[in-house]
Amino acid sequence: MSQKIAFHHRVEYATLRTLQGIVTLFPIPWVGSAFSGVLRVVFRLCWPLKRETISRIREVFGQETPVAECRRIARTSVWNLLMNFVELFHARKMDLAYLADHLEGTAEGKAKLQRLIDKHGGVVIALPHMGNWDLAGVACSAFGFPLMAVGRPQNNPLFEAWLRRCRLNFQTVDRRKPSSFVRVAHHLKSGGVFAILPDVRHNKPGVSVTVFGKPEVQLGKGLAKFSRMANVPIVPFVMERVDASHHKLHLGEPIFPDLDASAEADAQRLTQQVWDLFEARIRAKPEQWFWHNRRWILTPLYTQTR
Repeated sequence: MSQKIAFHHRVEYATLRTLQGIVTLFPIPWVGSAFSGVLRVVFRLCWPLKRETISRIREVFGQETPVAECRRIARTSVWNLLMNFVELFHARKMDLAYLADHLEGTAEGKAKLQRLIDKHGGVVIALPHMGNWDLAGVACSAFGFPLMAVGRPQNNPLFEAWLRRCRLNFQTVDRRKPSSFVRVAHHLKSGGVFAILPDVRHNKPGVSVTVFGKPEVQLGKGLAKFSRMANVPIVPFVMERVDASHHKLHLGEPIFPDLDASAEADAQRLTQQVWDLFEARIRAKPEQWFWHNRRWILTPLYTQTR
């Protein structure tokens, strides 16, 4: 760990581990019930992003969507995120036996990914911020697949190391470094799995797709870029939370790059096909999606909502 550890890093980490120690004293369903009750009060009295989130939900589902329904969707979305952290506290105990009991579709998903890796050398997993998306990475690691993702390291190096351990040490490369893209390509060509969450607004011109009926929404180029670079399929990978500790794994059919097509046209096709599958899931289970993301997908390019 080469980054200097400041005093406030140690305080933050101690607070995190203390919270982990308290939370893990209780069964996950008990914690889920407690959080659900607290959130009902918070959302009723002092929810800081009420107007913004209701506006987002109505932007997608129509202005006539009742406030009570918007509040339910938003509250459950936050509860889901909190439960993701709770389960991350328990992640090191999530072996194949645990996943078989708590993640429906474990055996089928493992077999399907293995067949694709055996045939094509590697796969790109595309997943939205739905259900427990971190559990997808934990599952792949438990399956024994070499997993890699692109991200930005946490400012606190102690927290970064803890997060890496919780995710069973799958590789996370720094998206700010150009060399990271070469590492991902080599990883895929050598039979690895690369995970990417493409359902957020891109900060600069990317791949132009239609999202929730709105054209020219800019999503990131990485999804199609890595698939084409390594000539491997994209597998839509959607997590659905059933309750506080049980989930369903939905694996879509693989989507293959067309190296005979232009890079721009193929990127648009691949990204649109993946998004269309995501959108169908979001519309069916809107409370499963994370509506509070700072990079709101429908925000016009070069602007910030907060």
